[in-house]
Amino acid sequence: MSSNRVWKELRALFFLDFAKFKNYLVDAARHPGKLIGLLLQYGLQFVWLLPLLFLRSNKPTVPWALSLDALGAGVMALLVLIFFSGMNKASVKYAPGQYSMGDVNFLFPSPISQRTVYAWSMLREMISSLYLALIGVIYLPFISLLIGLSMDASKLAYTAITIIIISVLASALNFFIYSVSHRFGIGKIIKIAIRLMTIGLLAYTAWGALTADSILEGLLVTVNGSVFSNIPVIGWAKTLIMSPFIAISSPLPLLLGLLATAIIIVVLAVHFAVDYYEEAISVAEWVKSVSSGNIETTASSEEPKKKGRHVDVGWSTNGPWAFIWKQAVANKRASRFMILGWDQLLLLIVGIIFGFIASADFSEVAGYIIGYATTYVLFIGSIPVGLQYELRKQYIYTLPGRPMYKILAINTLSSAKAVIRGAALVLPIWILAKLNIYQALAIWLFSSSVDIMTLFSGVLINIALPFYDAKNILQTYLRMAVQVLSMLPAILPAIIAGVAMNSMVAPFYAFAAGTPVALALLLYIAEKLFARMEMK
Repeated sequence: MSSNRVWKELRALFFLDFAKFKNYLVDAARHPGKLIGLLLQYGLQFVWLLPLLFLRSNKPTVPWALSLDALGAGVMALLVLIFFSGMNKASVKYAPGQYSMGDVNFLFPSPISQRTVYAWSMLREMISSLYLALIGVIYLPFISLLIGLSMDASKLAYTAITIIIISVLASALNFFIYSVSHRFGIGKIIKIAIRLMTIGLLAYTAWGALTADSILEGLLVTVNGSVFSNIPVIGWAKTLIMSPFIAISSPLPLLLGLLATAIIIVVLAVHFAVDYYEEAISVAEWVKSVSSGNIETTASSEEPKKKGRHVDVGWSTNGPWAFIWKQAVANKRASRFMILGWDQLLLLIVGIIFGFIASADFSEVAGYIIGYATTYVLFIGSIPVGLQYELRKQYIYTLPGRPMYKILAINTLSSAKAVIRGAALVLPIWILAKLNIYQALAIWLFSSSVDIMTLFSGVLINIALPFYDAKNILQTYLRMAVQVLSMLPAILPAIIAGVAMNSMVAPFYAFAAGTPVALALLLYIAEKLFARMEMK
């Protein structure tokens, strides 16, 4: 391909993206809802600077070395997760998520070369990462003041440039691995090699943590040790990102090495970018289906289509309670168990981690549990959940039975799973943090209550906001607001109990006691909304 044609194609792609961006701004200016959403989207990303400004302390809240080790271990863990999980998936399937249905319908059929389209997607990736780098550079000085870390501001440029390089390199490396795996038929070999490396790193980390005097300190020292730091690309990136906080004479050689590696990988990825439209179309269709809540289209488009496995749960229900049987069959077909799943195992691991790092002081354990519950509520409240898909199927409105019974039936097994999730989280904390039975029972009731109320408040969210658009940040915040407001009948008694009784345990019991009231209100409001949509 001649260089003149490449430049013409790049100019055409630039014009298309520029026109798309301009039209987006014009549309936002003409629609106040979208404009408010944009202001919230970008404004709230900087409003978190306020607590960092007012809560900062000149004295470290924890020993300086421990703070630095914890920050370095977090950066290393994030980099390992990004690269190894991406490479593991790329050895089997490539999932380019940067393309929309507009690209599928207009860009892909155009005469523009696939290589040029992919190269332009790398440029877009680099441009979009500039904003992420800016956020990191702005927040890092305030975080360093908050936790009492000394920082060399002159090296923040290395952190910003590394973030940009890593975002492009990770995407290009995944595509390169996918191309090599499928072109030369070595996908299984690459996948086995990646998994062996992952198992080796996990085993080394576990050995370092368990052989030390303190598991937490041993874990931090191991992850920040020479073995992880010498991993090509990942170790270099971690050192460069941490360069403002650590003593390093000149990060420039590492940065040049990382940049050279990124250039080589991008060039190789562009060279192999000749047959990826099929995967891009599949991902674009999947994103469109999820955003509209239509998982039936998503399931029917999977290739190859798996043959359904016959499942017999040994019992059945009638009327609106048939949704319990339907959910039991679906759960057993997916994970061979009706109310057990991998999510509970994950929370068991989280509970073990909390139990190891928490002291015998209940206030510290309570802080971890409240942080987990808040994160869970905000995350679940911002995404479409299973109930939304049921509400999109017309038979739920035509089947006989009270709306309240249908809602209860849909969430019955999910509530049972929530109770088990709470037990999986609390049991290791109870044992490892040496809590008494009343403290363990309090946090179990609290975590289970939060999980169950999150399920039922999803009814209101998905009836009031049936369409989910991840790009509409205003809608995302509205979903979160409804999620939190629906829990007020349980939150208020918890606050009152904490203030009146001056106890850390009482608010958890008060929250659990207020949960039935909150659920009753949710069911009453949801039934009224649901009934208006039913076929009489």
